[in-house]
Amino acid sequence: MKWMRKNILKSVVVKEFKQVLRDKRMIGVLFGSPIIMLLIFGYAVNTDVSDISMVLVDEDRSSASRDFVRRFTASGYFHLAAFADSPAESSDLLDRGEADMMLHIGRGFSNRVKSGRGAEVQLIVDGTDSSRASVIMAYVNQVAGGFSFEYFQDRVRMLVLSRELGGMRMKQDVKLAERALFNPDLASRNFLLPGVLGLLIALITIMLTSMSVVKERETGTMEQLIVSPLRPIEFVAGKTIPFAIIGFFDIFVVTLAAIVWFDVPFNGSFSLLLFSGLLFIISTLAVGLFISTVSRTQQQAMLSTFLFFVPAILFSGFMFPIYAMPAPIQVMTFLNPLRFFTTIIRVTFLKGVGMSVLWPDMLALFALGTVLLFFSVRRFSRKME
Repeated sequence: MKWMRKNILKSVVVKEFKQVLRDKRMIGVLFGSPIIMLLIFGYAVNTDVSDISMVLVDEDRSSASRDFVRRFTASGYFHLAAFADSPAESSDLLDRGEADMMLHIGRGFSNRVKSGRGAEVQLIVDGTDSSRASVIMAYVNQVAGGFSFEYFQDRVRMLVLSRELGGMRMKQDVKLAERALFNPDLASRNFLLPGVLGLLIALITIMLTSMSVVKERETGTMEQLIVSPLRPIEFVAGKTIPFAIIGFFDIFVVTLAAIVWFDVPFNGSFSLLLFSGLLFIISTLAVGLFISTVSRTQQQAMLSTFLFFVPAILFSGFMFPIYAMPAPIQVMTFLNPLRFFTTIIRVTFLKGVGMSVLWPDMLALFALGTVLLFFSVRRFSRKME
């Protein structure tokens, strides 16, 4: 009896694979779209701030002011877009979007710096893009801080060299050794691309599962399946197993492309990534199965998928940090499987930690997947009865 049930399940799986692979366009969607989306995200989605255009108003025109400006252009982040004679002239460039910031160095800058009295420099930043403006201001503060500290060092060194204390000379140099762990270049690509893996797996498995089941209803074959010896759980397994296998294949493809093509570091365990991917795929297949029970047509299934998918992206921490969200929204994110899988992927790629650190997220994925699958299968079974 058991071998008969296995043969029935095998027949459904084979039939589903043949149906999917028969359509050449579907093959492109399954295996070509992940690479295309990865390339799009890899090249287009980049939050690194560089090539900052700066308009300069230098009323001091001294060696100190030129040294101050040179530090900006030598940093590699800023370039001089234009020189202006007055702040009013520079504001016109900001209005037209030809400059990201205006740096106004007033008269007496050199004298005040050399005398140690402190000098003020006016900075006006185009705040249309608040994230970019914040990063620009941080860069400016860093450059200005380095300039001020070096002039302070020079003054202290002059004072120390002018007199000896007990035959010994004081050394006032303070050097800061900076190092960023896990992502030394602070490249946004290394942070974003691992998260793309979760988005692709969720989109493919949810959409294909929901549309595959609804297609049976549209073509009229669902009634034949209901009166057949096929059990509801066997039908669900036969419909979801092929897409689970495709999801695993896409994990291989996207991970390999991210590492080889975009040089994203992978410091973790690939087996751990696959295991967490299995837990995540269970959740997404359950969501797709639930959508199939509330949709009558494939168009409805596709629309319902995107209605679920867009909030899932927003509440996953993929683009926007969860800690910056209001407290009620942060609580809602715990119902989103993509939130936990995104965390697991990024930590596995960049930090290389193991189960001892990731077990809370994996346990949450397992719990969500089990609950979602139970209710989805139960609702689907009632639809088939």
